[in-house]
Amino acid sequence: MSREVITTSMLIIASVVAVVALVNAVLPSVDGMSRSYTSVAQDMENEVKTDVDIIFITTQGDNVSMWVKNVGSNHIPLSYIEFSDIFITSSSNYWHPDYGSASNPGWNYTMENGKGDTWNNGETIKATIELDSLPTDTYELKFVLYNGVSESDIFSR
Repeated sequence: MSREVITTSMLIIASVVAVVALVNAVLPSVDGMSRSYTSVAQDMENEVKTDVDIIFITTQGDNVSMWVKNVGSNHIPLSYIEFSDIFITSSSNYWHPDYGSASNPGWNYTMENGKGDTWNNGETIKATIELDSLPTDTYELKFVLYNGVSESDIFSR
């Protein structure tokens, strides 16, 4: 009889140790997965709330200016705008100017009708793109924000 009690006790202890080991192995994985899903959901929310509209493009010499309005509900920190990309393409030319570049091609922006350190809904920025030459042609200008949200428009020179 005592042999059966000892055997049963050892099996119960082994089962408890196995359950604790399993819980310690599974819970961190579940916690990591929930953090991943939360992060993906926050990124998706950021993209859904972000929207811009190119409202006007003009050329002056070899420079291109565009006015872009924030039409989304996301308040974009102005420090994030430098991580945006601008592409100008035609059937025979291609430019990808660098933000703040001292040499051409380069681009900078100014806030047209906003204040503070965020680009809020309804506010407009003016981006000025300096190129070495801009031949007469029809171009597509594409503005891509830091989070991949983009807008494009066609202009001619």
